[in-house]
Amino acid sequence: MKRLVSYSPLRVSFLGGGTDISPFLEKHGSRVFNTTIDHGVKVTYTQDNYPLEVSSRDFLKTVIMGDEHGKSFQNKILDLLSDYGIRSGRIYINGEVPPGSGLASSSAMVTALMRIILEIRGEYADPMQLAKISYEKERNCFGITLGIQDPYAISVGGFKYMESNGTDVKVNKYKENRLLEKVGEGMLICYTGGTRESSEVLKNQVEMSSQNDSGTIEKLKNISNLTEELARSVEKEDYHQFTDLINRGWDVKKTLSNRVSSTKVDNIISTALDNGADCARLLGGGNQGFVLAIGEKEKIWKMQQSLMDLSEFVVRVRPTGSGTSIVNEDQ
Repeated sequence: MKRLVSYSPLRVSFLGGGTDISPFLEKHGSRVFNTTIDHGVKVTYTQDNYPLEVSSRDFLKTVIMGDEHGKSFQNKILDLLSDYGIRSGRIYINGEVPPGSGLASSSAMVTALMRIILEIRGEYADPMQLAKISYEKERNCFGITLGIQDPYAISVGGFKYMESNGTDVKVNKYKENRLLEKVGEGMLICYTGGTRESSEVLKNQVEMSSQNDSGTIEKLKNISNLTEELARSVEKEDYHQFTDLINRGWDVKKTLSNRVSSTKVDNIISTALDNGADCARLLGGGNQGFVLAIGEKEKIWKMQQSLMDLSEFVVRVRPTGSGTSIVNEDQ
């Protein structure tokens, strides 16, 4: 083995995000519905005899084992690899979207990295095992506040309805039906122009949940119930109910904190809805990142054109059925 390449798709969450974060997760359980998309994070490991080097195109930064300064994200990667006995070679990380933008790019990176580590050690078993390990590492080694859905969504891939109590995670992966095919043909994401606020918004939610704030708890329970309805709408292949529930879920989520949305996010969502989108919501914890819009495939070009006036990065995306995997070097 001289070179390994691992690829993780990014995920979009249609409904349920926020219910999958401690301590609400353990006390009340979580329901989420998500899919992976055709954008992702690639991690490449090249074997050599020099001290381990970690480089990231996203952060334009390189760190080398034995020459660490501080505890950046890359330094923590060095520590993680060292814990698994990997102390030489080169790691290169290449993401297709900015980090911290609501598409679970940090989980995509960690699952791709752990997939390489387990491959080197001959310990890979299945996507659920990879997701469980990646979730623990992202929380404890990298100190990231995240929902439990992220590593499972990315590792398993595809459209999924997920339930968890914080210990057990149940994943119902859907085969494509007429509704999911229609959704997949009409999806786009629009960049708000900022990142990194999401984790701070989530920390505020964690604090409110820890204090048993009744308003926060009831809103999250409402989101959880709407997510269960969303799963039923998929089984019934009811597109209009599916998109309506996404809008209703966003209406509830943005009341969790005055930092969940923003004037720019509201403007992007209203513009999308005025130009053919049947539903639109901000992805991730809130405030900045990517807005997801879904509409009829005949209207997606009008949606994209209208949003190009508000953002320099508006892309059509498609769902994918596969999760984190070792890929050929030319992929």
